[in-house]
Amino acid sequence: MSSPTNAPAQPTWNGSSEQQTLAERAFNVMMLQSAFFPENVPVRQTVANLAAFIASQDGVDASALEASISAALEANSQIFRRIDEGEQVVYATTRLGYYTEPQIDTRHSFAKRLHEPENPLPIDDLSVVITRTRPALTTIEPVFISDYWQQRSPTTGEEGEIINPITPALASPTDDADEDETFEEVVAPVEAAPATVAPTIVVEKPAPAPVANSTSLVLPNGEALDFAQSVEAILAEHGNSIQAALSQAIDNDPLRRIVAFGDEYFAEENIPTLSKGDLRRIREYIVEQGEPMPDTSILSDVYYRNPRDNDYVTFRFALNYRLNREKDFEFVGVQGARLWSAKGLPAVGTKRLKTSELGQFYSFLEETPQFDDSLSQTSAADIKQNRQLSRFLSFFEWEYGVLPYDAALKALLPQPLLPEQRTAILRIESPQHYSFYLAELRYPTANRGGWLHGLEDFFKEHLVPGALITLSATDDPSVWTLQYEETSGAEVKLLQQDDKKGRYAFVKHNFYCDADNDLIASQERLPRLKNMKVLTSGERRRLATTAGYVLEQVGQPRPGDRAGFELSIDDLFLGVNVQRPATRSYLLGELAEEQDFLVEEAAVIYFPPPEDETSNDSNNFDADDE
Repeated sequence: MSSPTNAPAQPTWNGSSEQQTLAERAFNVMMLQSAFFPENVPVRQTVANLAAFIASQDGVDASALEASISAALEANSQIFRRIDEGEQVVYATTRLGYYTEPQIDTRHSFAKRLHEPENPLPIDDLSVVITRTRPALTTIEPVFISDYWQQRSPTTGEEGEIINPITPALASPTDDADEDETFEEVVAPVEAAPATVAPTIVVEKPAPAPVANSTSLVLPNGEALDFAQSVEAILAEHGNSIQAALSQAIDNDPLRRIVAFGDEYFAEENIPTLSKGDLRRIREYIVEQGEPMPDTSILSDVYYRNPRDNDYVTFRFALNYRLNREKDFEFVGVQGARLWSAKGLPAVGTKRLKTSELGQFYSFLEETPQFDDSLSQTSAADIKQNRQLSRFLSFFEWEYGVLPYDAALKALLPQPLLPEQRTAILRIESPQHYSFYLAELRYPTANRGGWLHGLEDFFKEHLVPGALITLSATDDPSVWTLQYEETSGAEVKLLQQDDKKGRYAFVKHNFYCDADNDLIASQERLPRLKNMKVLTSGERRRLATTAGYVLEQVGQPRPGDRAGFELSIDDLFLGVNVQRPATRSYLLGELAEEQDFLVEEAAVIYFPPPEDETSNDSNNFDADDE
């Protein structure tokens, strides 16, 4: 059984029996004094105090005990430490039974300042540093005048006379002469014959070479600017680098004297602030409109500002900059159309899938860009020049109203305006049906892909999987048009997802659009897709698991020593895109690395693992995270 944590140790005593007794009594007295001390904290006591206490208990003279107590403590020097403090002798020990030097714990102390700026402001004179702290009492601050002006400015005497500054003269031999000089007759000196002086050879110092004016500047990224060129040539060649260096310098300013929003910069002291009442009115206005609103509408409807006002540009910048620093507002605009969303607006896009699930499905576009087939038919330069993009819809895109943010869509849609911007709201208009839809563009992150969603109603009402759509830009950067080629009409039993049962079924569907028959999931094409269950997000996350399940449901049995299922590449590509998105190259590339799949020229063969391994793998699916 262990002793209490704060109980003092029992040391071993040295010396005679009388000395041991006195040392033990002195130790007990000091332990009573340190009842609530930590173990390693020294306990100090003078010999006079110890003698007075023990003498009061024994009824003897205290002065006679001082020598005996000192001898007893000296005999136990391993326990007591003698400390001479002038005329007074002090002995110290600890609850551990021996004296230890106190150790100062500096593990939680800062060895230097918490923050050292990389580029501190230069301070020439600490006495003229301006502080924003206003003194409690009004004081007359001294006016600092440099020595240059003090030496050159005249001063005024007591009676108002101007006294010129005295210029110190060089020391002369007559400085020490008496003031009262005695004038004597000056005897004319005897002229001596002129002496012949040898000519002195003067060596002229070489003139310093003229220093050429430097006309170049090296940027932080290593690029050199030649100021001998014209401004237009410098900006054309190094414009982006100059802008990046300027932005970095402004961001590193510790005083934040210049603030930025997008590609605009203003002095922080010149932009107005927004009160809590202003923020409440702006939020109520956005929620009342039911969709994100541009900054120009907020200025005109809430503040009644007109573009012809003198401070319109400044107040517009202040509105965007201040709202970006508030947690109840989110910037969802693009370059040329600055939209703001507020807390309380309904979510845009499908609610059948979580954003984390869609981000994981499209993560292969960022992690393995070599599997992106979107630019196989059209180059990015042509998309930017024509400002439009045509593509076929897959079943997954049609079912959930989603378009992947692949290389083709990146070349068409606007880039984020702010560094930390995650989303952008676009207005998709249909000229053929005189309707519009709000779509949310999710920009990719480090390990999540991007996508454009919010078109589920339009796809389900007017299109089918395999439909050819064209997305075009307009004069407004936030408004886009979505069109398709209309046909006379056709009827097909189309595969659709039953969310209540969690399975797929064929339903009659009429459509009036041009579509690729190889991408239409019809009953004539793949009848075995009927009653196929909707895999969970954990199962769909792994492409090989999804492909194996589709091959077991739709593929043809393959007899032999190693039984399996065989399916053509086109049918497998269609079946996999029913469950999750995948490009053809990504599907074949992933299956080629799996040992349970054999990728041939026109078909894929799947060899299911034994039953015990299949059950173990099914139990290892991770639960989807939020």
